[in-house]
Amino acid sequence: MRLRISRLSVFTWRNGTMVCDDPVRHRQFALSADARRVLPRFADWSPAPGGDTADRDPDGRLIAQLLAAHVLVAEGSPEHDFEERLGPWAEWGTAARYFHLATRTHADEKFSTAAEDTAWLLRTLPDRPQPAQAKQYPDAPRVPLPPADDTPLAGPGLDQVLRRRRTTRRFERGAQVPRQELATLLHWVAGALHTVEPSGLQPQLLKASPSAGALHTLEVYPVVLGVEGVEPGIYHYRAAEHVLESIAPDRKVDADELVHWCGGQSYVGDAGVVLFYTAHLERTAWKYRTGRTYRTLFMELGHFSQTAYLVGTALGLGVFFTAATRDGAVEGALGLDWTTEILVGLNGIGVPAQEETVRQKAMLEGGPADFSFAGDAWDGRGA
Repeated sequence: MRLRISRLSVFTWRNGTMVCDDPVRHRQFALSADARRVLPRFADWSPAPGGDTADRDPDGRLIAQLLAAHVLVAEGSPEHDFEERLGPWAEWGTAARYFHLATRTHADEKFSTAAEDTAWLLRTLPDRPQPAQAKQYPDAPRVPLPPADDTPLAGPGLDQVLRRRRTTRRFERGAQVPRQELATLLHWVAGALHTVEPSGLQPQLLKASPSAGALHTLEVYPVVLGVEGVEPGIYHYRAAEHVLESIAPDRKVDADELVHWCGGQSYVGDAGVVLFYTAHLERTAWKYRTGRTYRTLFMELGHFSQTAYLVGTALGLGVFFTAATRDGAVEGALGLDWTTEILVGLNGIGVPAQEETVRQKAMLEGGPADFSFAGDAWDGRGA
């Protein structure tokens, strides 16, 4: 029989001790110095002590314990077969499958009730004050936005907006997004529509898109290239007051730099404004204390993005989404610290090019289906 270290186990050092994390079974345990010494023998398939050899091998008993604990797997065993059938998880690497397994719930998982959650929050509130519901830049110059104009949204029915929703990657170069339409879009994507006041807790904002626990973890940073009446630059959308905050007045971002931030996708540079979405971790971690909470950040991102698509469609704007970003570059420009606030994705908005309008209209009328990058050279303008 041959043995190998499990491909699903993750090893970390904690307070001077090596810890084995078994994400499949949700177990963690410390490894002794002898176990740490033995494990390198099984970095790849190696014979296990057996028969007379087992009696003479001083590590035989320890190796058997590691096998029983699933730190080691036996060649041809069900565990080995399982690890060979990982499918896409094998391609996506250790981090992706570890996160999924570590946050995957078992059939007998215990969940707290809403009443239990609320009672715990109120009981611990003196020691764990609730983070602010929205980020603010008090000293940043403000750019007022006009109130949302809902008139264009009242035109097409929801069924028509859903049918017309498409990803746009061809924009009219030099065409500016109307300031009024940017204001309307931001209002519905991230604006505060209502405020509720739970007993004992901070007032909570309610928006058009749902959010785990109504905590609204996402912040919006519009990077303006071409919007009527708004200077190009980097802004933060202050949702409660419906204003833009200029967070880097002396920092200008041109189309080439924006394209670099977005992995070389050249169409990004033709958008009039790009909405970068970040997640403020402490806001949601205050209530939800498990690693599974990380999943909810991207669920909220999906809600925001779809709202942007539908409102943009109703306004006649072109919208795209991408998560192909150079996170470090964006973090530097927005002044983010990834330990507290992370980039999760972006929507770009612009005036569709004439040929793009024709393409989308033809599809809507039953013409051949086509993608927005069809016919482009594969120079980064594609996927």
